[in-house]
Amino acid sequence: MRNSRTYVLVVTGMALFAMFFGAGNLIFPVMIGVDAGVSFTPAILGFLGTGVLLPVLGIVAAATSQEGVTGISSRIGKCPGLVFTIVIFLSTGMLYAIPRVGTVSYEMAAVPLIGAERAGSGALMIYTAVFFTVTFFLALNPKGFLDRIGAWLTPLLLVLLVVLIVAAMVKLPVAMGEPTAEYAQTPFAEGLLKGYFTMDAIASLVFGIVIISSLQHSGLFKTKNQVFAGTATAGVIAGALLAVFYLGLGQIGIRMSPFNPDNGAEALAIASVELFGSGRQALFGLIVVLACLTTAVGLVGASSQYFMTLFPRISRIQMVSIHVLVSFALANLGLQTILNVVAPINQLIYPIVICIVFIALFDIFVPGELYWTYRLAAWFGACFGVLEALRSIGDSFNWLLPFLDSFPLGSVNMSWVTPALLGFAIGLIIDTVKGDQIWTKRPNQQSVQA
Repeated sequence: MRNSRTYVLVVTGMALFAMFFGAGNLIFPVMIGVDAGVSFTPAILGFLGTGVLLPVLGIVAAATSQEGVTGISSRIGKCPGLVFTIVIFLSTGMLYAIPRVGTVSYEMAAVPLIGAERAGSGALMIYTAVFFTVTFFLALNPKGFLDRIGAWLTPLLLVLLVVLIVAAMVKLPVAMGEPTAEYAQTPFAEGLLKGYFTMDAIASLVFGIVIISSLQHSGLFKTKNQVFAGTATAGVIAGALLAVFYLGLGQIGIRMSPFNPDNGAEALAIASVELFGSGRQALFGLIVVLACLTTAVGLVGASSQYFMTLFPRISRIQMVSIHVLVSFALANLGLQTILNVVAPINQLIYPIVICIVFIALFDIFVPGELYWTYRLAAWFGACFGVLEALRSIGDSFNWLLPFLDSFPLGSVNMSWVTPALLGFAIGLIIDTVKGDQIWTKRPNQQSVQA
């Protein structure tokens, strides 16, 4: 059974779900349920569009290259692609996302149990030391860590989530209130934005290299098409699980509306107390720890695997150690400072990610080479991504607001969409009129590109 393709795909898909499903993914849909009220259905559909469909498409796009994000990012240019890939793995790895899941799990799981009066720097250091030690050992073996996540940690996480969601739906009454102002006017668009800002599309490119490598190492997926199909299937399994649990968590949010929680974490904590009593809040804490731990293991494994290709003389144990130690230090010393730097960087790279994902999917059906299509779409989007990043820094760049807001979607920090579409159109025209016609099959081209 363990040597069958079906088993490998199911375990890999479950592991991918768990790597996506961090603390933010736990609380976002809950707050949609709280805030959207009677507009919940269009709001959650919008959230599923960008919070589920976009990451799944990112996994499929990563699978179009046997090298994952390294392969598809090189299509925007060798040097820009290298810089882009390094920035992705740093911002979603040891410089931000990995230390963040450590501190978030501490704040959401440990602090409510030990009490705020005991939650000092010493408690944080002890907790993160244990958290990152477990992460280290789980991420150490590149061939086995996905199996450990998918076969052991994910089922436990799923069982706990099912217990919480089913108990809430059975025991707590539906209490749909009036939607907040933003959900009353444009609930679907607001849901789209919430899913967009999970930034899981970036993570999909990061995790893609792990999924591809795992399937190749299994020995059951030997050809390009088999690896592509297997990676896409794992992505669909992960997406289906995300959608089901987002809907369930949204139902908890609907039932928490009368309590007026300030955030999703508070709503889930209240639900745990209402359902299981104040002494049973450990259930919520365990869900948070598992969600954060699986994400941390996935990010450490993916980032270590990538940087080992850049620095082949560094062993796996050394690279994982570097990631864990840096993450531990930042979690205890300077995460907020790093956040102030990384948040604008994410605003910059997200447009490039989305451009690459959609053009890579378009590229599957195009026989010829989309040389300028990739480059101009990503470059145009990146230029406006820089402006959006500057806008997010603070009041110093408020003079940019009238210009950026004049573009479609500019008011929601997505002014880059129109320039990127323009770059796509210009690039496609150039690629079409050049000597190498894009609608003519490339020599030796296979159905899924390398």
